[in-house]
This record gives sequence, C-alpha cells and structure tokens, in this order.
Amino acid sequence: MERLVEQPVDEGVVFEGTARLGRVQYHLAVYRHFSDAEDEAVRPNVDVEGRMTALDDLDIAQLHQRASELTLHLADGRLLDFVVANDEGTIRSTGRGLYTG
Repeated sequence: MERLVEQPVDEGVVFEGTARLGRVQYHLAVYRHFSDAEDEAVRPNVDVEGRMTALDDLDIAQLHQRASELTLHLADGRLLDFVVANDEGTIRSTGRGLYTG
C-alpha cells in the first residue's frame, strides 16, 4: 500500500552532476509505501513524481530526450534524483526519494 505523505511546491534548481542547468517551478507528490500486514516490517520506501516548468532557458523536451539522471535542489534544501518522463515536464524519482546533501 502507498500513501501520499507530502506535496512540495516551490522553485528549485536542476543540476546534471555538478553542472547547473536552470531554475524550475516544481509540483511534487511524495508517496510512502507501507505494508498491508500489521506485523510485517517494511523498509521505508518513498517514490516521488511530479511536474516541473522551466523558469530559465531550460529545454525540458531536450532533457527528456537525453534520458539522463538529474538532481533537483528543492527550496527547502533537500535533493531529488530524477528523470524527465516526457516532453511536458513530468518527472519521476530514480532511487533515494528526497534526501539531504
């Protein structure tokens, strides 16, 4: 079972490695996975999906075509490793969920 636990919305900066690519407006949905069984221990697992819109001269469609892992630096200091899932700016986390650097 998964549950929506947070919906961060703000401005952030996208990086590819150490290269700053540009500023974006992001709308995220953070889902936490839980076990259906009360006595079953489940390792915390978080998935993040959402949408980003470029605020600078950042070509979202080109980022989608490159299909590389990027990092979003959120306004609150957390980080999100993600891929661009389509030309319209839909994004999906690639592993760790939200984390601090």
